[in-house]
Amino acid sequence: MATTLTAEKLAQRALDVNVLSEQDLQAVWGEFGTRNVEYEPFKQALVRRGLLTNYQIDRLVEGYRTGFFYGDYKILYCVGAGTFARVFRASHVKTGELFAVKVLRARYSRPGSDDKRELFRREGELGAQLKHPNIVAIHEVVSNGPTNYIVMDFVEGQNLRDFYKVRGKFDPLDATRIAADIMAGLNYAFLKGITHRDLKMSNVIVSSEGDSKLLDFGLAGMEGGDEADAANPRTIDYAGLERATNVRKDDTRSDIFFAGCIYYQLLSGRPALSETRERSQRLSKSRFMDIKPILDVAPQVPMPLARIVMKAIELDPLRRYQTPGEMLADLKLAAK
Repeated sequence: MATTLTAEKLAQRALDVNVLSEQDLQAVWGEFGTRNVEYEPFKQALVRRGLLTNYQIDRLVEGYRTGFFYGDYKILYCVGAGTFARVFRASHVKTGELFAVKVLRARYSRPGSDDKRELFRREGELGAQLKHPNIVAIHEVVSNGPTNYIVMDFVEGQNLRDFYKVRGKFDPLDATRIAADIMAGLNYAFLKGITHRDLKMSNVIVSSEGDSKLLDFGLAGMEGGDEADAANPRTIDYAGLERATNVRKDDTRSDIFFAGCIYYQLLSGRPALSETRERSQRLSKSRFMDIKPILDVAPQVPMPLARIVMKAIELDPLRRYQTPGEMLADLKLAAK
């Protein structure tokens, strides 16, 4: 990024917003032996020493004075952005421990028709009840006027959607392990009376150790009728399934269906549901009826795994797995 900012001005801005201390700066000036330093070498020294990130420097250059801290957490850089919120990697100012901080976007953090503060808070508080190895832990939920954020574990890895884009079809054992991790997290939440209601590949994080963890629990606890669900991009697929099968919106069998869709795609390399952005098509019953049997799409899938997939995505909820624990038991048996 081209800038007319000098090293001295960058240093002053960093001091003003408390992302650097005088002691930090003295160490950098000492490295050069002078304060008469060109901007670019000074910037590179700050990044090399781990004193600032490029994200922080870009914000300083652009003149921002806020967004560098949320409570006790120093924002390092943005790791993801969705419709309603952004997710940042952050470090605790006292311990240096890394966390993820999910921040509600400004347009949804003020009074008016777009106000999502109460829903965001409730989603965070519902998710904070869940402490399980296959669920990303929530540690803090803050809702204070225009400042709304959730502090979570930072998981080194990538979401399953991005992992799938790089890797494509998974071998049966890896796909089954991922599906089992998903079902273990869902089953723990189910036993606490909580459903997910936004289960998709981007809400599954695969850690660098190979464990899969669920993100973004809490939508089932949000208020809103069928029409609101059908208009919400986060719940529209669930609304379509629930209309097609005539079940209530917190039915755990809907989570099982979408877990089955993920498993189907990992095993076959093809999505179970036709992919479309068109709202009417996503709500159409035919979309759920027209799923091809997995063995028609991927004949090499082992029969025991194909049976699990097809039972999970049965359109009739009574023929589907009735609890996540039932599907988990079959997955564990198949993985042996």
